[in-house]
Amino acid sequence: MSSELEKLFLTDPIRFAFEIYDLRFDKEYTEFKTVREGYLMIYIKFYPPRIILHANEEDTARELLSILREEESKFILFTEPKWVKLLNFPNAKIYPEILMTCNKPNVFRNENVRRLSIEDKEEILTLYEQGLGSVLLQLLSENKTTAYGLFLDNHLVSAAYTLIESENFAIIGGVFTKKEFRNMGLATSVVSTLTEDLTKRGKVASLYVREDNSPAIHVYKKIGFKEYWKRLWVSVNVDEKPL
Repeated sequence: MSSELEKLFLTDPIRFAFEIYDLRFDKEYTEFKTVREGYLMIYIKFYPPRIILHANEEDTARELLSILREEESKFILFTEPKWVKLLNFPNAKIYPEILMTCNKPNVFRNENVRRLSIEDKEEILTLYEQGLGSVLLQLLSENKTTAYGLFLDNHLVSAAYTLIESENFAIIGGVFTKKEFRNMGLATSVVSTLTEDLTKRGKVASLYVREDNSPAIHVYKKIGFKEYWKRLWVSVNVDEKPL
């Protein structure tokens, strides 16, 4: 990878958090394909692969997408909204997302919220099911995440965890509450407690949320998150979508 790209990532560690983290901690699962000023970052630790496309010029974006069409059939792509007209993949589903950040949260405390560990395996798998549940358990086993959950009658009903963490930033994901317990403020308590933990350790907390998820955006703003950037989540030949 070129030094120019490394310099680019450091200009905005929040926006380029995944690139920075994967190069530092998951390099063996990460591949870059570059074209002029742009790149594809292909992350293969999980299936389907996660791919980030960055380009400043349309010709570069077109060429990178051409490479992608030739080499991959099932994947999740992340890119800027300005390239939406180029994303003419068959069986593609596009979800606009907002990146929000917070460094001074309002905390909505609940005595039933606590930090999760690998010992909560069965409850984690019950809440998230096999897909996301297995991802969270792997992150916990590798000590690469901070996870919090809310328990009612000894059952996990709401949870959230960090997808990645460095000394300066963290990205929260997996925010999920069982259907029958929604609209009760449980996720607000979980996310705000997790955010407090991160910011107390000197990290900027951030998260992605679907642009059409008004209730979640309202909750995050109440906690203290502010809009920072936008991207597209593009599922190609896969059913996976952002929570």
